[in-house]
Amino acid sequence: MSPGIETGPFGSLDFCFVAHSPMSREKVIGPCHICGIEGELSFEHVPPRSAFNSRPVRVARGRQLFSTPNIDELRTERQNRGAGDYTLCERCNNNTGSWYGAAYSDWARQGMELLSRARGDPTLIYPYRILPLRVIKQVVCMFFSINAPDFRTRIPYLEEFVLARERKYLPDDIRIYAAYTTSPHTRSAGASGILYEAGGFTHGVIVSEIGCPPFIYVMTLDSESPDRRLGDISWFAHSGYAESRSIDVRLPVLPINTPYPTDYRTRDEIQKAAAMSAANAGRPDHERER
Repeated sequence: MSPGIETGPFGSLDFCFVAHSPMSREKVIGPCHICGIEGELSFEHVPPRSAFNSRPVRVARGRQLFSTPNIDELRTERQNRGAGDYTLCERCNNNTGSWYGAAYSDWARQGMELLSRARGDPTLIYPYRILPLRVIKQVVCMFFSINAPDFRTRIPYLEEFVLARERKYLPDDIRIYAAYTTSPHTRSAGASGILYEAGGFTHGVIVSEIGCPPFIYVMTLDSESPDRRLGDISWFAHSGYAESRSIDVRLPVLPINTPYPTDYRTRDEIQKAAAMSAANAGRPDHERER
């Protein structure tokens, strides 16, 4: 997002990483990402406009994300309405916004205030007063918007989950995780397959991610968490629609420094990895630095 634009107590967002199709400036016709009905699409803010997403942003998309290894040199496009795209029909946009938007924005406000009081480094368990079901339904709506239109056909239950406002519970193969972030960059990515090594083994996960202060969200699709530090908030879906709860939340604070989904390395870690890669270039496996 563009320099100098205030979004919260942590200053400005330089730009956002967005890994889906470019936003059109013209009338957009297509299938709604939630209900699937073909028609004119309305602009959906991700996150909601009232959750620190009301100012112009600078967006890098598609191939732009990989044009340079230096994130500060990425080519970006100005998007005046805030982060989002034309993804929802007017009915789904209005209904989900009126049902869940205010509760989500209140949750985001409490998170931003907590990070501000803790100077960006909360180390304790902090209490929230929220409507958990409405919060997590808004998060699921956000995942619909950042994914391709056919995402809804892969997990039909999620459409019912957000369009029936009283519906509770997520299916067992869908988990939603969260973390705090104070990063000057935001990132969103539709369902992506990721391979990573741990304990000498290669693991694969399918995830979708949204990261915008004060929170990062990761949805896993029949996969384990890609990072053990993430906190599982799937249980928010166990509450009733009108059930307000005091909850204790402890989440890690993770940075966003690359366009790659669920990459939470610090800049120092990225620089060290780049230096090691350069040092190992051309070396056989048994001579490589670890």
